[in-house]
Amino acid sequence: MAPRFSVERFVLGLCLIAIGTLWTLSLLGAVELLPTLRRWWPLALVVWGAAELFNTFVLAPRRR
Repeated sequence: MAPRFSVERFVLGLCLIAIGTLWTLSLLGAVELLPTLRRWWPLALVVWGAAELFNTFVLAPRRR
């Protein structure tokens, strides 16, 4: 049996990848971390909402 898709785990994974990437770029001097996070944090909400809609309208009907 395949594991069920979890929106929360998906978004958390994306956020951790994004923060880790930004942190690494900040340590390398390529970006300033706090201004970047202040500007782009709403994107996490958009991704979460899109994943919730995908789960509700695409994946949920297949499981029934």
